[in-house]
Amino acid sequence: MSTEEKKKFDAKLEEGVAYFEQMLAMMPDDRTTLEFLAVVYPQMGEKAKAEHALAELARVLVKEGDSESALALLPRLEECESPAAKAMAVRVKALGEPRPELVPEAASSEPSVPPAAEFARAVEAEALLAESLGEAEVAAHLRSLPDNDRLFLVSALATMARERPDACEPAIARLADAHGCPPVPLDAFEPDREAAGKLGERLVKLRGAVPFARLAGTFLVAVLNPGDEELRRAVTDALGEKVRFYLADPQHVEAAIAKLWPEEVEGA
Repeated sequence: MSTEEKKKFDAKLEEGVAYFEQMLAMMPDDRTTLEFLAVVYPQMGEKAKAEHALAELARVLVKEGDSESALALLPRLEECESPAAKAMAVRVKALGEPRPELVPEAASSEPSVPPAAEFARAVEAEALLAESLGEAEVAAHLRSLPDNDRLFLVSALATMARERPDACEPAIARLADAHGCPPVPLDAFEPDREAAGKLGERLVKLRGAVPFARLAGTFLVAVLNPGDEELRRAVTDALGEKVRFYLADPQHVEAAIAKLWPEEVEGA
């Protein structure tokens, strides 16, 4: 191809990409558009955009129930570096694996009420998180919580999502950067019931730690307080294997807990 021909080709390619990007803005789940972009972005050297398009295409294929096509993308997904593409690779890989039928019962030997000291630690950890985000009122609310006769989610982010939703999303972005804990679309996954059983109700219901996938001997766990080292150690010790932590939207964590233990979920 001559230099002039290449210029014309690149111009046409850019024109086509611009058109499909507009289409994608209007129809984010359009399979044809995503297939096109997943092919042309690598040709243009747009690695980040290519990985994003590939991850989105896989998501749409899974949503449509086209497991065969989704699994065909797996080798490319596994070569990606973006957190979104890596998370989607885990989800696609799980399509060929049987889902565990186990309902989390490992917590049955635990007392139904967390010890006062454990509840107090959870409250203080979340209050300190709220203070680090400049949310003094949220911290005060958490410290005023009474221990009672049942487990409920104690979370600074969950409280902010209800009381100050405008501040919650920026806070999640800030925590993700500060702790190297990438956000995960937890609602795109089914919680790992077997792993949740190993963690027990106190780590899941009270602290909001939700295991959502496994990959090559590593558990992927969503949390709401990535800076809580005590929580990280407790989760790692309970699972007994490598753990990679992700930050999740508090509403998605509450929904996952409701799936694991189908009862009313209340957070603080």
